[in-house]
Amino acid sequence: MVCARFIPGFLVLLAMFLIPAGTFAYGEAWLYMSTLFIPMFFVFIYLIKNEPDLLARRMKMKEKEAEQKLIIKLSYIPFLIAFLLPGFDKRFGWSHVPVGVVVISDILVLLGYGIFFLVIKENPYASRIVEVEPE
Repeated sequence: MVCARFIPGFLVLLAMFLIPAGTFAYGEAWLYMSTLFIPMFFVFIYLIKNEPDLLARRMKMKEKEAEQKLIIKLSYIPFLIAFLLPGFDKRFGWSHVPVGVVVISDILVLLGYGIFFLVIKENPYASRIVEVEPE
């Protein structure tokens, strides 16, 4: 089930960067994808071996309440913009971001992912959706 989401997720996100950019020669996108998916792979391995119940909870993505479903749908808009805009920026040369800023940004993303991992490691009840558990 994890691979059923991991590989398509990787391909969709990669397409969201590279198609608007119009090139495979987009180092910033490849670095960002590596920053996201390499640690994610190792976290999945850890969860499969040590916390399979937590992984099952994290894989649930269907909200039950109409308001929650609406919020999720509305959140797609800024996420799409955030992932498509850099590719168009690359293609049309709207801006120039220094390499140092790119590297620092990816380090911050990696640190954020590390904090996320520590949170789910400490809280094995961390679910992706809002759930009410008995007791």
